[in-house]
Amino acid sequence: MPTEHIGIFGGTFDPIHLGHIKPSEDIAKQLDLSQVLLLPAHIPPHKQSTFASTKQRKEMVELACEEHALFTLDARELNRHTKSYTIDSIKELKQQYPNAKLYFFIGTDSLISLPSWHQIQELLTLCHFVVGTRPGYCVSNLNDESIRTRITDDISLVKQQSAGRILLLETCQVDISSTLIREKLNNKENCSEFLPNKVSQFIEHNKLYR
Repeated sequence: MPTEHIGIFGGTFDPIHLGHIKPSEDIAKQLDLSQVLLLPAHIPPHKQSTFASTKQRKEMVELACEEHALFTLDARELNRHTKSYTIDSIKELKQQYPNAKLYFFIGTDSLISLPSWHQIQELLTLCHFVVGTRPGYCVSNLNDESIRTRITDDISLVKQQSAGRILLLETCQVDISSTLIREKLNNKENCSEFLPNKVSQFIEHNKLYR
């Protein structure tokens, strides 16, 4: 049976926007991935709460998936009633896709905090991490040697190995954040250029972030 290569992108998605979608599509193209699972967090360990409800965030991700065929909603973390740790989801995904290589997408801000992630060393035995970077990005402020030694920009090297690498990939960047979108919407500014069309319509219809 041929090995599957599956991308995974987790986040609060409050709301999901093109700053999530465009770099992920770019990563998938460079890695030749045919599927990326979007994994909304129910109770993110590093945040107190979300602005939109769990149901609304799920619906927005579903709408984004309708517009962008690469993506599939994976709602497992939304169905939990405890904090969402990446290790739990990756273990479940390894059982669900035993022949797959898993590529977990993170941003450069998450790379710096990676040493403090829950059970990070075990997590690195189960998947690769892929960091979408801007041109000229440098990891000089990452002090953890056990993480630094895993970093590479060699796609072929990563694809040869089953897990444990941290791949730096230059990707197209959309200079927007969920925080900024919420602020703009609260100020009654138009954010449609930063959102999938159906997500923008959903936010407008439900008067979210106002």
